[in-house]
Amino acid sequence: MNVFRIGVLIAALSAATWAQAADRTVVMVMFDGFAPAMADATKTPNLDVIKKEGAWSRHLVPVYPTMSLPNHTSFATGCWPEHHGVVQNKFFDPDRGAPYDENGDANWLAGCEPAWAAAERQGVKAAALNFANRWDVKKNVALASVVNPFVPWEQAESDEQVLAKGIALLKSADAKRPRLISLYFRGPDHEAHVNGVTAPQTLAEVRKADAIVGKLMAAIRALPADREATLVIGTDHGMIAVDPVVNLGRIINRHWLYVRDAGDGGNAYLYLDKGESVERVEKALAQYEDAFIVHRTGAHPAYSHLGSSKRVGDLMLVAKPPYYIAPSSSLPWYARAMGMTWFWSDIFVPGWLGGLKASHGYDPSIPEMHGVFYAWGAGVAPGKEIAQLDIIDVHPTVMHLLGLQPGKPVDGKVVAEALAPAEPAK
Repeated sequence: MNVFRIGVLIAALSAATWAQAADRTVVMVMFDGFAPAMADATKTPNLDVIKKEGAWSRHLVPVYPTMSLPNHTSFATGCWPEHHGVVQNKFFDPDRGAPYDENGDANWLAGCEPAWAAAERQGVKAAALNFANRWDVKKNVALASVVNPFVPWEQAESDEQVLAKGIALLKSADAKRPRLISLYFRGPDHEAHVNGVTAPQTLAEVRKADAIVGKLMAAIRALPADREATLVIGTDHGMIAVDPVVNLGRIINRHWLYVRDAGDGGNAYLYLDKGESVERVEKALAQYEDAFIVHRTGAHPAYSHLGSSKRVGDLMLVAKPPYYIAPSSSLPWYARAMGMTWFWSDIFVPGWLGGLKASHGYDPSIPEMHGVFYAWGAGVAPGKEIAQLDIIDVHPTVMHLLGLQPGKPVDGKVVAEALAPAEPAK
């Protein structure tokens, strides 16, 4: 076959893919804290169908730190934290003189576009419900055509409300309906933290997630013959059992360290006060090497992809499971009243105080930090298990399924093995 004919064939296949994608809706779903072990421990009939009819993986690898907000942002943008700027659930920005405290405000993005913003830029309507980074709060601008209110977490719409709105958008016959519908659900995260990775309460949330998937699949199956849709499901991180608490407030006070701390779980940042010595702080922390590793900014491990922004502080603590870090601000009022940040142990087992049973935030190479991935419907390869993919690969794959270019910039790549071969043009 000569070069000209090869070029014609490639063009024809590309045109066929575009023609199919131009009428396609993609429903992009995130369940918070969904570890593969959870699905193994209970019945998930709808996810089991996807294993037979779609693509799936037990190893969706999160970005570091393996916490919610950095991974919500990487899931949506396809970027490493060094490019999108959300480096923890809680961090401090010295340039702004303000803390980022699990608010999900898109105004904090240092770069990169969420999928819904990239779609809108290319003329495709999008919806983003309960996802972080759907509003630029400072400018009071929504980044998608359809969003729900940006309110404090405890006031956010319920999973049931989000599901109902998502299905209504999917069923809509309006020619201007969104073709990207992004839905965030609370998932098993909270129950796993409090009760354990495979506790009955956690598995009840997993079954609830499976039921949500089933309803979305039923809505897709019921679409008119001239419409097609794809369901893409992921999570932000996995979970691992934990026990001893690193009482970071006590450690800071005991050694008279002049620092500000932020972060929790498997990761924390230290921002040194003016005049404090990095060497002095490192020396004080060296005695805790069984519980955590200390890295200077600029010498982070390669897996971190954090860059050298001031947002990551001067020193980074990486906990070693089963230890987990409780920052100076996170202990309950009664713990502080009891002097736990002054007179308690540096590291202790919570016992009757009711510490966490499971957590995350650790090195993403730890398998328990990996999450689930499922894709089903138009354009997806049937019965395809994917050995491993990065969370930054979800965004470009979703954009490809829509026939769109990924956001600018993007670090991830299209997961080609999850895709069905394009049908020849008719």
